[in-house]
Amino acid sequence: MTTRQLIIIVLTISIFTSCRRGYKVEGDKVYYESWNEGSGQNKRIIEQADAKTFKELTFDCDCNFEFGRDKNHLFIDGELIKNIDPNTFKFIRNYIFRDKDSAYFFGFYNNINDCVIKGVNPDKIKLIKYPWAKADNFLIHGRDTVNIADINEFVPIDDDWGKTKTQIINNNRIVYGADVETFKITSSFEGKDRKFSYEFGSIKRDDFKKANYKTFDFTENNLCQNGLLEFIDIYDSIVPLPENQNEKIVIAEKLKTKGFTLTSIRQGDWAVGPRIVSMTLSNNNCNCFVDKVYYYDFSKPSGTENEYKVTERIHCEQK
Repeated sequence: MTTRQLIIIVLTISIFTSCRRGYKVEGDKVYYESWNEGSGQNKRIIEQADAKTFKELTFDCDCNFEFGRDKNHLFIDGELIKNIDPNTFKFIRNYIFRDKDSAYFFGFYNNINDCVIKGVNPDKIKLIKYPWAKADNFLIHGRDTVNIADINEFVPIDDDWGKTKTQIINNNRIVYGADVETFKITSSFEGKDRKFSYEFGSIKRDDFKKANYKTFDFTENNLCQNGLLEFIDIYDSIVPLPENQNEKIVIAEKLKTKGFTLTSIRQGDWAVGPRIVSMTLSNNNCNCFVDKVYYYDFSKPSGTENEYKVTERIHCEQK
Protein backbone atom coordinates (compact mmCIF):
# COMPACT_ATOMS: atom_id res chain seq x y z
CA MET A 1 0.00 0.00 0.00
CA THR A 2 1.37 3.38 -0.99
CA THR A 3 1.54 6.39 1.30
CA ARG A 4 -1.03 8.13 -0.92
CA GLN A 5 -3.51 5.26 -0.57
CA LEU A 6 -3.04 5.21 3.19
CA ILE A 7 -3.71 8.94 3.44
CA ILE A 8 -6.91 8.56 1.38
CA ILE A 9 -8.15 5.74 3.64
CA VAL A 10 -7.41 7.72 6.80
CA LEU A 11 -9.17 10.80 5.45
CA THR A 12 -12.18 8.76 4.39
CA ILE A 13 -12.50 7.17 7.83
CA SER A 14 -12.12 10.59 9.44
CA ILE A 15 -14.87 12.09 7.31
CA PHE A 16 -17.36 9.33 8.01
CA THR A 17 -16.68 9.16 11.72
CA SER A 18 -16.97 12.93 12.06
CA CYS A 19 -20.38 12.99 10.35
CA ARG A 20 -22.19 11.89 13.48
CA ARG A 21 -25.97 11.83 13.57
CA GLY A 22 -27.78 11.26 16.84
CA TYR A 23 -28.25 12.34 20.43
CA LYS A 24 -25.66 13.35 22.97
CA VAL A 25 -26.16 13.98 26.69
CA GLU A 26 -23.75 16.47 28.24
CA GLY A 27 -24.35 17.31 31.88
CA ASP A 28 -27.97 18.40 32.26
CA LYS A 29 -28.45 19.06 28.53
CA VAL A 30 -29.44 16.87 25.57
CA TYR A 31 -28.16 17.71 22.12
CA TYR A 32 -28.93 16.45 18.64
CA GLU A 33 -26.09 16.22 16.16
CA SER A 34 -26.58 16.08 12.39
CA TRP A 35 -24.71 16.72 9.19
CA ASN A 36 -25.53 18.05 5.75
CA GLU A 37 -23.49 19.12 2.77
CA GLY A 38 -24.51 22.75 3.06
CA SER A 39 -23.60 23.50 6.66
CA GLY A 40 -21.51 20.49 7.63
CA GLN A 41 -21.72 19.13 11.18
CA ASN A 42 -24.44 20.68 13.36
CA LYS A 43 -25.21 20.41 17.04
CA ARG A 44 -28.28 21.88 18.69
CA ILE A 45 -29.75 21.70 22.15
CA ILE A 46 -33.12 20.00 22.63
CA GLU A 47 -34.75 22.40 25.08
CA GLN A 48 -37.62 20.11 26.11
CA ALA A 49 -35.49 17.03 26.85
CA ASP A 50 -34.80 15.89 30.40
CA ALA A 51 -31.18 14.71 30.52
CA LYS A 52 -31.64 12.57 33.64
CA THR A 53 -34.27 10.31 32.04
CA PHE A 54 -33.26 10.61 28.38
CA LYS A 55 -32.31 7.56 26.36
CA GLU A 56 -32.10 6.60 22.72
CA LEU A 57 -34.59 4.11 21.28
CA THR A 58 -33.94 1.48 18.65
CA PHE A 59 -36.51 -0.48 16.68
CA ASP A 60 -36.25 -3.30 14.17
CA CYS A 61 -37.30 -0.89 11.43
CA ASP A 62 -35.67 0.06 8.14
CA CYS A 63 -36.79 3.66 8.67
CA ASN A 64 -33.95 6.18 8.76
CA PHE A 65 -34.92 7.86 12.04
CA GLU A 66 -33.10 8.59 15.26
CA PHE A 67 -35.55 8.03 18.13
CA GLY A 68 -35.13 9.31 21.67
CA ARG A 69 -37.32 9.69 24.75
CA ASP A 70 -37.36 11.00 28.26
CA LYS A 71 -39.98 10.47 30.96
CA ASN A 72 -42.47 12.81 29.25
CA HIS A 73 -41.52 13.22 25.58
CA LEU A 74 -40.73 11.39 22.37
CA PHE A 75 -38.20 12.82 19.89
CA ILE A 76 -37.55 11.92 16.26
CA ASP A 77 -34.36 13.30 14.70
CA GLY A 78 -34.18 15.77 17.57
CA GLU A 79 -37.71 17.11 17.06
CA LEU A 80 -40.31 16.93 19.81
CA ILE A 81 -43.26 14.81 18.71
CA LYS A 82 -46.34 16.14 20.43
CA ASN A 83 -49.16 14.18 22.06
CA ILE A 84 -47.39 10.81 22.03
CA ASP A 85 -46.88 8.76 25.18
CA PRO A 86 -43.16 7.86 25.14
CA ASN A 87 -43.59 5.12 27.73
CA THR A 88 -45.92 3.01 25.56
CA PHE A 89 -44.51 3.95 22.15
CA LYS A 90 -43.59 0.92 20.07
CA PHE A 91 -43.15 -0.29 16.49
CA ILE A 92 -45.82 -2.35 14.74
CA ARG A 93 -44.34 -2.68 11.21
CA ASN A 94 -44.55 -1.05 7.79
CA TYR A 95 -43.68 2.37 9.30
CA ILE A 96 -46.66 2.15 11.66
CA PHE A 97 -46.02 2.88 15.34
CA ARG A 98 -48.39 3.15 18.27
CA ASP A 99 -48.76 4.20 21.88
CA LYS A 100 -51.53 3.37 24.35
CA ASP A 101 -54.08 5.60 22.62
CA SER A 102 -53.25 6.04 18.93
CA ALA A 103 -51.40 4.74 15.89
CA TYR A 104 -48.96 6.73 13.74
CA PHE A 105 -47.58 6.36 10.23
CA PHE A 106 -44.10 7.76 9.52
CA GLY A 107 -43.58 6.34 6.02
CA PHE A 108 -44.36 9.62 4.24
CA TYR A 109 -45.70 12.89 5.56
CA ASN A 110 -45.74 16.67 5.17
CA ASN A 111 -45.42 17.35 8.88
CA ILE A 112 -43.90 14.77 11.21
CA ASN A 113 -46.14 16.12 13.97
CA ASP A 114 -49.22 15.30 11.90
CA CYS A 115 -48.83 11.55 11.41
CA VAL A 116 -51.57 10.17 13.64
CA ILE A 117 -53.94 7.68 11.99
CA LYS A 118 -57.18 9.31 13.04
CA GLY A 119 -60.30 7.47 14.09
CA VAL A 120 -58.88 3.97 14.48
CA ASN A 121 -58.28 1.77 17.50
CA PRO A 122 -54.57 0.79 17.47
CA ASP A 123 -55.49 -2.59 18.97
CA LYS A 124 -57.55 -3.36 15.86
CA ILE A 125 -54.91 -2.58 13.22
CA LYS A 126 -54.09 -5.40 10.82
CA LEU A 127 -51.32 -4.93 8.30
CA ILE A 128 -52.03 -5.61 4.64
CA LYS A 129 -49.05 -4.47 2.56
CA TYR A 130 -47.12 -1.19 2.83
CA PRO A 131 -48.63 1.41 2.97
CA TRP A 132 -52.00 -0.33 3.38
CA ALA A 133 -53.55 -1.58 6.63
CA LYS A 134 -57.04 -1.88 8.10
CA ALA A 135 -58.89 -1.52 11.39
CA ASP A 136 -62.52 -2.67 11.57
CA ASN A 137 -64.13 -1.19 8.42
CA PHE A 138 -61.48 1.50 8.00
CA LEU A 139 -59.00 1.05 5.19
CA ILE A 140 -55.72 2.77 6.10
CA HIS A 141 -53.41 4.31 3.51
CA GLY A 142 -50.45 5.93 5.23
CA ARG A 143 -52.09 8.02 7.95
CA ASP A 144 -55.36 8.51 6.01
CA THR A 145 -58.45 6.35 6.30
CA VAL A 146 -61.61 5.62 4.37
CA ASN A 147 -64.60 3.53 5.40
CA ILE A 148 -65.01 0.49 3.14
CA ALA A 149 -68.09 -1.70 3.48
CA ASP A 150 -66.46 -4.73 1.83
CA ILE A 151 -63.02 -4.19 3.38
CA ASN A 152 -62.28 -7.90 3.71
CA GLU A 153 -62.29 -8.11 -0.07
CA PHE A 154 -59.73 -5.32 -0.45
CA VAL A 155 -56.65 -6.15 -2.54
CA PRO A 156 -53.75 -3.71 -3.07
CA ILE A 157 -52.80 -3.09 -6.69
CA ASP A 158 -49.76 -0.93 -5.89
CA ASP A 159 -48.76 1.72 -3.31
CA ASP A 160 -51.47 4.12 -4.54
CA TRP A 161 -54.28 1.93 -5.84
CA GLY A 162 -56.41 -0.92 -4.56
CA LYS A 163 -59.76 -2.53 -5.21
CA THR A 164 -62.57 -4.66 -3.84
CA LYS A 165 -65.12 -6.56 -5.90
CA THR A 166 -67.25 -3.42 -6.20
CA GLN A 167 -64.94 -0.40 -5.72
CA ILE A 168 -61.69 1.17 -6.87
CA ILE A 169 -59.65 3.04 -4.24
CA ASN A 170 -56.97 5.65 -4.90
CA ASN A 171 -55.01 6.34 -1.70
CA ASN A 172 -57.80 7.31 0.74
CA ARG A 173 -60.47 8.02 -1.89
CA ILE A 174 -63.13 5.71 -3.25
CA VAL A 175 -63.42 6.30 -6.99
CA TYR A 176 -67.21 6.44 -7.01
CA GLY A 177 -68.83 5.06 -10.14
CA ALA A 178 -65.67 3.43 -11.49
CA ASP A 179 -66.17 0.11 -13.27
CA VAL A 180 -63.92 -2.41 -11.49
CA GLU A 181 -63.80 -4.84 -14.39
CA THR A 182 -62.53 -2.35 -16.98
CA PHE A 183 -60.57 0.08 -14.78
CA LYS A 184 -56.96 0.71 -15.78
CA ILE A 185 -54.34 2.71 -13.88
CA THR A 186 -52.58 5.34 -15.96
CA SER A 187 -50.51 7.09 -13.24
CA SER A 188 -50.23 7.32 -9.46
CA PHE A 189 -53.34 9.54 -9.37
CA GLU A 190 -55.09 8.87 -12.72
CA GLY A 191 -57.05 6.01 -14.24
CA LYS A 192 -59.82 5.23 -16.68
CA ASP A 193 -62.54 2.69 -17.36
CA ARG A 194 -64.90 2.06 -20.26
CA LYS A 195 -66.91 5.17 -19.34
CA PHE A 196 -64.73 7.92 -17.88
CA SER A 197 -61.27 9.16 -17.02
CA TYR A 198 -60.46 9.84 -13.36
CA GLU A 199 -57.94 11.87 -11.41
CA PHE A 200 -57.45 12.15 -7.65
CA GLY A 201 -60.39 9.82 -7.05
CA SER A 202 -62.95 11.74 -9.14
CA ILE A 203 -64.01 12.01 -12.75
CA LYS A 204 -61.79 14.48 -14.59
CA ARG A 205 -63.17 18.00 -14.67
CA ASP A 206 -62.52 18.32 -18.41
CA ASP A 207 -64.99 15.49 -19.05
CA PHE A 208 -67.88 17.53 -17.67
CA LYS A 209 -70.01 19.61 -20.03
CA LYS A 210 -70.51 23.18 -18.80
CA ALA A 211 -74.14 24.02 -18.07
CA ASN A 212 -76.19 26.90 -16.64
CA TYR A 213 -78.23 26.12 -13.57
CA LYS A 214 -80.50 29.13 -14.06
CA THR A 215 -81.73 27.88 -17.43
CA PHE A 216 -81.53 24.11 -16.93
CA ASP A 217 -84.92 22.37 -16.76
CA PHE A 218 -84.74 19.58 -14.19
CA THR A 219 -88.28 18.48 -15.08
CA GLU A 220 -87.91 18.14 -18.85
CA ASN A 221 -84.36 16.83 -18.97
CA ASN A 222 -83.77 13.13 -18.39
CA LEU A 223 -80.97 13.24 -15.84
CA CYS A 224 -80.15 9.57 -16.36
CA GLN A 225 -79.19 10.31 -19.95
CA ASN A 226 -77.65 13.77 -19.66
CA GLY A 227 -74.08 12.63 -19.09
CA LEU A 228 -71.65 14.75 -17.05
CA LEU A 229 -72.76 18.30 -16.24
CA GLU A 230 -70.99 21.06 -14.31
CA PHE A 231 -73.10 24.06 -13.35
CA ILE A 232 -70.84 27.10 -13.42
CA ASP A 233 -73.33 29.82 -12.46
CA ILE A 234 -74.70 28.68 -9.10
CA TYR A 235 -72.12 30.73 -7.19
CA ASP A 236 -71.41 34.13 -8.71
CA SER A 237 -68.24 35.23 -6.94
CA ILE A 238 -64.93 34.06 -5.61
CA VAL A 239 -65.47 33.05 -1.99
CA PRO A 240 -63.40 32.17 1.08
CA LEU A 241 -63.71 28.69 2.51
CA PRO A 242 -66.71 28.62 4.88
CA GLU A 243 -66.20 27.32 8.40
CA ASN A 244 -69.47 25.39 8.40
CA GLN A 245 -68.74 21.77 7.56
CA ASN A 246 -72.41 20.83 7.10
CA GLU A 247 -72.78 22.44 3.70
CA LYS A 248 -75.80 22.14 1.47
CA ILE A 249 -75.53 21.33 -2.23
CA VAL A 250 -78.00 23.30 -4.34
CA ILE A 251 -78.40 20.55 -6.94
CA ALA A 252 -79.03 17.95 -4.23
CA GLU A 253 -81.79 20.09 -2.73
CA LYS A 254 -83.33 20.44 -6.19
CA LEU A 255 -83.24 16.66 -6.75
CA LYS A 256 -84.99 16.07 -3.42
CA THR A 257 -87.95 18.11 -4.68
CA LYS A 258 -88.06 15.81 -7.72
CA GLY A 259 -88.41 12.63 -5.69
CA PHE A 260 -84.75 11.73 -5.16
CA THR A 261 -83.62 10.40 -1.78
CA LEU A 262 -80.21 11.05 -0.23
CA THR A 263 -78.32 7.78 0.25
CA SER A 264 -74.81 8.95 1.21
CA ILE A 265 -72.72 12.04 1.90
CA ARG A 266 -68.96 12.44 2.15
CA GLN A 267 -66.42 15.23 2.34
CA GLY A 268 -62.71 15.33 1.64
CA ASP A 269 -59.79 17.22 0.17
CA TRP A 270 -59.84 18.19 -3.48
CA ALA A 271 -56.69 18.06 -5.60
CA VAL A 272 -56.92 21.69 -6.77
CA GLY A 273 -58.78 23.10 -3.79
CA PRO A 274 -59.42 22.52 -0.12
CA ARG A 275 -62.72 20.68 -0.23
CA ILE A 276 -65.08 18.51 -2.20
CA VAL A 277 -68.50 17.66 -0.77
CA SER A 278 -70.22 14.73 -2.48
CA MET A 279 -73.69 13.26 -2.21
CA THR A 280 -75.39 10.27 -3.79
CA LEU A 281 -79.13 10.49 -4.44
CA SER A 282 -81.48 7.92 -5.98
CA ASN A 283 -84.98 7.51 -7.36
CA ASN A 284 -86.66 4.58 -9.09
CA ASN A 285 -84.78 5.16 -12.34
CA CYS A 286 -81.23 6.23 -11.57
CA ASN A 287 -78.48 7.03 -9.12
CA CYS A 288 -77.07 10.56 -9.20
CA PHE A 289 -73.63 11.59 -7.93
CA VAL A 290 -73.48 15.27 -7.01
CA ASP A 291 -70.36 17.25 -6.04
CA LYS A 292 -69.75 20.72 -4.65
CA VAL A 293 -66.16 21.56 -5.55
CA TYR A 294 -63.83 24.36 -4.47
CA TYR A 295 -61.25 25.29 -7.12
CA TYR A 296 -58.26 27.55 -6.76
CA ASP A 297 -56.88 29.46 -9.74
CA PHE A 298 -53.12 29.06 -9.43
CA SER A 299 -52.55 31.90 -11.89
CA LYS A 300 -53.96 34.41 -9.40
CA PRO A 301 -51.59 36.74 -7.50
CA SER A 302 -50.32 36.01 -4.01
CA GLY A 303 -52.63 37.04 -1.21
CA THR A 304 -55.63 35.30 -2.78
CA GLU A 305 -54.77 31.77 -1.63
CA ASN A 306 -57.93 31.53 0.47
CA GLU A 307 -60.32 32.55 -2.30
CA TYR A 308 -62.01 29.82 -4.30
CA LYS A 309 -64.33 29.42 -7.25
CA VAL A 310 -67.17 27.08 -6.32
CA THR A 311 -69.15 24.99 -8.79
CA GLU A 312 -71.49 22.03 -8.58
CA ARG A 313 -71.59 19.04 -10.89
CA ILE A 314 -73.70 15.97 -11.45
CA HIS A 315 -73.65 12.69 -13.28
CA CYS A 316 -76.38 10.09 -13.15
CA GLU A 317 -76.51 6.42 -14.09
CA GLN A 318 -79.48 4.32 -15.08
CA LYS A 319 -80.37 1.58 -12.60
